[in-house]
Amino acid sequence: MSRRPSGHSTRAVHAGERQETPRQGVAVPIHQTAPYRFDSAAELAGAMEAPGQEAIYSRNANPSVRAVEEKIAALEGAEDARAFASGMAAIAATLSTVLASGDGLLCSTDVYGGTSAWLDWLTRRHPEVPVERSSLADLPARLEGGVPEGIRAVFVETPANPLLGCCDLERVAAACRPRGLTLVVDNTFATPILQRPLELGASVVLHSATKFLAGHSDVTAGLVAGDAETVARFDETRRLGGGVLDPHAAFLVGRGMKTLALRMERHSANAARLAELLAGHPAVERVHYPGRDPIGSRQMSAGGGMVSFVVRGGWPAASRVMDRLEVFAIIPSLGGVESGVSSPAITSHRHLTAQERAAAGIDEGLLRLSVGIEDGDDLAADLERALDGV
Repeated sequence: MSRRPSGHSTRAVHAGERQETPRQGVAVPIHQTAPYRFDSAAELAGAMEAPGQEAIYSRNANPSVRAVEEKIAALEGAEDARAFASGMAAIAATLSTVLASGDGLLCSTDVYGGTSAWLDWLTRRHPEVPVERSSLADLPARLEGGVPEGIRAVFVETPANPLLGCCDLERVAAACRPRGLTLVVDNTFATPILQRPLELGASVVLHSATKFLAGHSDVTAGLVAGDAETVARFDETRRLGGGVLDPHAAFLVGRGMKTLALRMERHSANAARLAELLAGHPAVERVHYPGRDPIGSRQMSAGGGMVSFVVRGGWPAASRVMDRLEVFAIIPSLGGVESGVSSPAITSHRHLTAQERAAAGIDEGLLRLSVGIEDGDDLAADLERALDGV
């Protein structure tokens, strides 16, 4: 018979650590642990045969993280998924996995500034991985006309940040398939509630789950989904690179995703209303909204919660609009339940020169709205009041 521990330090470490509840909790538990305990050497040896699937160490796998992976796979219609510590970690891991030395990437120019900056870094540090660029509008025809030798993957973001251009995924996928190209789609802005790229022919779909999926501006996370064989290749990248999602962050993402469909309905309704308001206001030069885009209207079930517009008078006028808003907070991110406004020229695309921003259509007067779930009347009144002041 084993002796019952009597030392204060021993009891402080071990007492209460193996309690079990008689019933399953409604919420997914937070498995806030790094390593896992094994009952025998044989059990540990068996688990080490499949380190990417077994709960050995939370850099390999964790039940709280796995719950979120299964949720996004179900929503995207994917066979499997993997979670990462941020959207950028998901992008870096995906491209690092699908590309090998000498493989080229064709990427749309209309992407998040962080994605573009990472690709610039990649080409500086690893010139053996060539990156070609194409506008969203030209991408389908460019693929159909033949891509340079060595291109192995295509990366698109649709709707794209910050001009919200939409890519014809069915047409692009049809061009990629016979050429053996891996089509990676960033579906952050649409979410699987409004658009499912895998059903349209994409190979891999990814998200900055920091944004609409989690939805409450309180966590950073990234998710990648696709067929089981492709997704399994991410295990080694994640395990060795270390960009795994923390269990508590996974809990927050999963909790947020439970209301995703309800939130996207309100986000979309509010944003569509504001897009119409902006289109008729004399202080506004241009409005960008997926619900007003022919491809977006066909490909998405609703327009989503993002609206971009150009204020007449450039940055001086745009900054006055930002400062006059009261319900909309100045937030250099997006996708939360609260409404926010940001200037891409001074945030996500500030690493570009003025000439590069102009070529990309990033006007100094461009503002990006992340439209929340507040009352539509309050949002419309706040925006109209700010614009009238200009």
